Amino acid sequence: MDEKVLQELKLAFACDVYETVKAARKNHDEHVFRHTMAEESGQLVFAGMFPKQDLLQFPNLTEEFIAKLHTFNLLGIITDGKSGLDMFYLGGMNKPFTSLTGGPELAKILSDDPLLAFLEMYFKIKGIMIDFRLMNYEEFVRAIESEVFKNTSFSQMSEAQDLLNMTKN
Repeated sequence: MDEKVLQELKLAFACDVYETVKAARKNHDEHVFRHTMAEESGQLVFAGMFPKQDLLQFPNLTEEFIAKLHTFNLLGIITDGKSGLDMFYLGGMNKPFTSLTGGPELAKILSDDPLLAFLEMYFKIKGIMIDFRLMNYEEFVRAIESEVFKNTSFSQMSEAQDLLNMTKN
């Protein structure tokens, strides 16, 4: 896999999830947070932040999974709410996620293989058919641009372009 593609995926995911981390700072009474990524065709895809003690209450955890846990953990979860769920250990740390200062800092704790497997399933559910594991960086960027163009209305693209133009000035 192209290392630049891996780093881009990690950073994009981390920056997206970090928005939930920032919002979580306001909810002092809560200790579990969910960042919903998609709800498509009965499938819910989210990244969840859980303390270890809460995760240990989950049934049927393997010893291998338990050994990976930190005090605070980030999981990728895909479920239909009925037949079960797929759970990916994405990373963890021994201080709260709310102590992080940005997406790049969160990206450093992500585990490559589980994150890639989780993102592959997420892309499939979203109907995005790119095999980022086989692409070089230039192919990846072109594929992402094509997906953005395909799934973005002209008014949204115009708003984004206006925002970009404002930041250049």
